[in-house]
Amino acid sequence: MPENQEPTTGQTTQAQGQDQGQGETPATFEAWLGAQDDAIKGLYQEHTKGLKSALQSEREARKAESAKLSKELRDATKKLEEGSEARKALEDATSRLEAAEARAAFYEEANKPEIHCTNARLAFIAAQESGAIDAKGRIAWESLKMQFPELFQTKVPPASAGAGTQAQPSKGAGMNQFIRAASGRS
Repeated sequence: MPENQEPTTGQTTQAQGQDQGQGETPATFEAWLGAQDDAIKGLYQEHTKGLKSALQSEREARKAESAKLSKELRDATKKLEEGSEARKALEDATSRLEAAEARAAFYEEANKPEIHCTNARLAFIAAQESGAIDAKGRIAWESLKMQFPELFQTKVPPASAGAGTQAQPSKGAGMNQFIRAASGRS
């Protein structure tokens, strides 16, 4: 390219890709993003801002609706006669709703990348059994990680030549076979 000509967008992207292509591939997206300059981080933040706010508002709406439903069930339960079948059924439904919400909140937090939870369902059972969830629903992740380290490992993607495809690469002739054939030995 001539010295006085500015690079086009495609040329700039290609040059940046070549600069970034040298070195090792980061293990996670977060590691890659952390290694980027502030301009790239800012672009990423701007791109995902709408998604994050939509997700947060959806979570808040779900929690509010669940709290409202739970309160309505409790109010209806109080109006029923003590010891009646209907009251027992409503109390049971209320406790199942609260348990489902607690489980959903746990799974949501367990799937955060910084937690490194490999099996959220088993981690939830372990948290219940070990008492790692307090009355307000807060989870003692460090305690769980110390007691059950096999549930909290960094996920390593498969590394093979056929990774990402539906078939493994064919095993053709190797260099040793070529040398043997050239020397007359097979």
